[in-house]
Amino acid sequence: MDVGQRARRWLSERELRQWRKAGVAVILAIAALFGGLDTVNTSVTSFKPGEKFSDGEFTLTIDRARVVPEVRAGSRVVAPAKPGRAYLGVVATLRNDGTIPGRLANEFDLRDQPDSQLVGVMRLADSSHIITLGAGLEEQLAFVWEVPEDALAPGDFATLRVWQKTFKQGFVIYGELWLESETKYGEVVVPVGGAQ
Repeated sequence: MDVGQRARRWLSERELRQWRKAGVAVILAIAALFGGLDTVNTSVTSFKPGEKFSDGEFTLTIDRARVVPEVRAGSRVVAPAKPGRAYLGVVATLRNDGTIPGRLANEFDLRDQPDSQLVGVMRLADSSHIITLGAGLEEQLAFVWEVPEDALAPGDFATLRVWQKTFKQGFVIYGELWLESETKYGEVVVPVGGAQ
């Protein structure tokens, strides 16, 4: 029996179910050769510092970022120096495009900094804390995170993610609210400056 006859006999003994499994295996093997079955992530919108970006609720512009050992407002200490810790401040201008006050605490996700904690959001004009921004209002704000002292240095880059939002109303219990997308977001990479 030659090789061709053995191959035909082996193929004729296989059931349809086995043929399907073999076909899937061949397709996956070919796909792996060309980079696999990963799809292109089209839900990310990259933007740059100084560019306007709308997440549905706010139109925002990231101005700058700075890392400092403590946060001061004139002679008043807003966030004191702590051993082994520093503060990352991101200055952004936000305008509430909605019809209800917008919560600010979760507006940005600081990426690649697992040991960071949001300290708060402050108005740049007077360093007062702000929790919500009223409908139609615009403010220049500082978002401040406490980070490990060696996490970010001047010249590094901080990556921020801004989730897209959809306005929902008519819930009996919740009233009107903005819901964050689970897949769509904007991302900005900001150069980090040092204390001045």
